[in-house]
Amino acid sequence: MSQSINSPSIYNKLSAFFGLGFYILTTVFLARLTIDIGTRMVHPFIPLLSTGLGLTIVGFSWLLFIRAMAGLMGPFFGILADKYGRRKIMATGLMFQCVGVIGVGLSNGWWAAVPMLFFGLALVAFIPAEQAYISDMVRYEKRGRALGAIEFSWATAGIIALPIMGWMIDTFGWRFPFFVLGAVSFVAAGVTWFALPAAEKHSTSNVSLSSMWQVFTKHNVLASVTVSMLVFFGLSCFITVWSIWLSADFGLGAIALGFVATAIGIAELTGSGLSSLFIDRIGKRKGSLAALLLTTIFFLLLPFTQGNFLLAITGLVITGVVVEFSVVSLITLYAEQAPEARATVFSLVTVGTAVGVSAGSPITAILWQYYGLMAVCVVAAASLAVAIGLVTRFLHDRSD
Repeated sequence: MSQSINSPSIYNKLSAFFGLGFYILTTVFLARLTIDIGTRMVHPFIPLLSTGLGLTIVGFSWLLFIRAMAGLMGPFFGILADKYGRRKIMATGLMFQCVGVIGVGLSNGWWAAVPMLFFGLALVAFIPAEQAYISDMVRYEKRGRALGAIEFSWATAGIIALPIMGWMIDTFGWRFPFFVLGAVSFVAAGVTWFALPAAEKHSTSNVSLSSMWQVFTKHNVLASVTVSMLVFFGLSCFITVWSIWLSADFGLGAIALGFVATAIGIAELTGSGLSSLFIDRIGKRKGSLAALLLTTIFFLLLPFTQGNFLLAITGLVITGVVVEFSVVSLITLYAEQAPEARATVFSLVTVGTAVGVSAGSPITAILWQYYGLMAVCVVAAASLAVAIGLVTRFLHDRSD
């Protein structure tokens, strides 16, 4: 009896804290988790997947380049999300992932390039629509909490899914996880389409390429796109190099790499949680700047841990915390740059993300091959330093 009385109270408290119904929050979180598993599943296992496809590490990095460059389609999906609704585009993104991962699982060599393109379309269709959906549903004062709570999915994918992926690869072969994720993505698409309520529309519904250009040419929006490009270039360097580094220097296999991914995932969960809890209090702009500065510093310190396994893992974990705090905090800041067209802004930011991620994978592989970890970290830190300057000069917060 007491359980039936207390449970609604807990749900109500959670809903009040996040400014969003617990059912909606959970449904969006699980859909986003499905997307994030797909996004994350390739990087920890680059040495194994490249061998399975019959490619070199540098060759496989170009497949990641193709996947990331699908992000250039972001504005198109932003227009569709602002015109026709967030849920439909979120579900479309999940279906793209279903097609993409199954296609990769059936491919050999460079034939994986075509399904990799669909794989990339999943992310750019889903993320801007999801972020606009949450931003529309939650008032400004609690938006950081709600967006941050959804961003927990990135870390959760690392904590829970990647060790399972490592076990699947070790037990059933590298193709098996792709087929499993394809089935999950199909189910998640149906749930997203039919189970989520429509968002109250705060963004303009009359969006065109010309009006998108007007939004894009605003100094703060253009700066947001560039900041996203620079930050995700640094993030791409980080998530690409660590598995290559640990595999080369310490001989880690699939299961061990999966558990390292868990440790980094816990770190990222910590970063997401700290951002969700404190970014609204600190200030979205001030918190983002502080996080970017710390991330830059830890990137520069990371190469000095290279000779010791425990120090290397510690360095990766700390870097994971500050990187994720930066990424989540910046999302809340982007949402305020043009509130009248949030899905459009997020889709433009996704273009920057795509360019940064797509450049990061092959550049990291080449830098690692010829110059080592120090070069990768210095280049990543330099990109973050430029991002700090742009946030300081151009991005504004409603509380400023």
